[in-house]
Amino acid sequence: MDLEQSCKTFHETKRLPIQNFWKTLFEKGDRQDILSDARYSEYFAWKPKSSNCPELQSLLEQLIDSVPDNWRTRARRIFAGRTLDFLPNGKAWRDGQVGVIEINYGVTSAAMIYSVLYCKYFEMIRTIGLDIDFTDDDSDTLKMILDEVGDSGFSPILKADSERNSWRSHRAVYAGHELLRELPASRSMDSYHESVRAIEEFILAHELAHHLLGHTADPYPRARQNSNHLDKMLQKYQVSLPEEQEMNDDQLQELSADALALFIMTGALTDELEAPRIYRASAGAIIGLTALAHIDDSWVSIPGAPGETHPDFISRFSLASHLIKAVSSDIPVGDEGGHPFGFLSQLSGFVSIILNHWLAEHIDGRSPVNVLSLTNWLFERSLELQRELEHLGLYRT
Repeated sequence: MDLEQSCKTFHETKRLPIQNFWKTLFEKGDRQDILSDARYSEYFAWKPKSSNCPELQSLLEQLIDSVPDNWRTRARRIFAGRTLDFLPNGKAWRDGQVGVIEINYGVTSAAMIYSVLYCKYFEMIRTIGLDIDFTDDDSDTLKMILDEVGDSGFSPILKADSERNSWRSHRAVYAGHELLRELPASRSMDSYHESVRAIEEFILAHELAHHLLGHTADPYPRARQNSNHLDKMLQKYQVSLPEEQEMNDDQLQELSADALALFIMTGALTDELEAPRIYRASAGAIIGLTALAHIDDSWVSIPGAPGETHPDFISRFSLASHLIKAVSSDIPVGDEGGHPFGFLSQLSGFVSIILNHWLAEHIDGRSPVNVLSLTNWLFERSLELQRELEHLGLYRT
């Protein structure tokens, strides 16, 4: 493959000028106020190399540094292009000397919205854990306080749920309501942007994995060796993919790409595991997969059914959770008591609110999660988590 040709072909195919994507986006929106601002002139003058987006190029370079040396020649010839499509999709394709990863602008838009939802959910459970006195004998007052705190985390999720039909009908994901774009006052913009970038990184890593595993139309000579290496990694961490009879080839390829993406992001692929990288990979994968399932209504599907190109959310969430726990099993508890297992529990609570709301709409007798049931689950899970970490000997002595 040839990087320069890949860059040229991507821009020709998408009918985009070879320049900074954000300059193109603001030109399309006729935002002369931003384009003429001298503060951004150097940024807009940036020239594409391995991506038409500075942020994607930086992420792609990080990912390439996280694969084995003999995989990097291939990876460095792939162009990652951001498109003007407002649906949250990514795509990997190859044609002769051209290798491309497409990341729609809709991925960023969805990442921004669902990162806001997670930030508000996190502040809700943080308030429940630190600021509410559960020893208060006045149960009515306690319930009132819980409902008020719960509203801050649940209402934005319900608003996103009500917006989904509009997103799908307009083929564009956008934060039309303030609940979907305003951060809690206590949440920093840095942590929010890290969440958005983690989601984008997971999508990018997933599409890169398709290239490295030879899932694109044109054959890749090293694909079998790379796939064998992935199989060894799965065996090492005792993570299993579904059997071939349980899913079709396309669905199995998607799960393989998820697994390789997580091994790359966490550093496990090159034996460079670090807690911060596991946290980042966890956020990117779980929030990202949840956003895609919620927007597309892809919570469940018929395994192996003809025409189904992607596994359902439950299968992807199960694989991601299992793999994250497996690579975290030797990570010691942090100085402040944090551990990837605990973060995964927090993320699971976020997922449960969204998923159970969908289940309640589709299954008779099923009730959505409320703040009281979520609080009970989080308390029970925290006790289970402490016992689990003690059993694994992960507390520092």
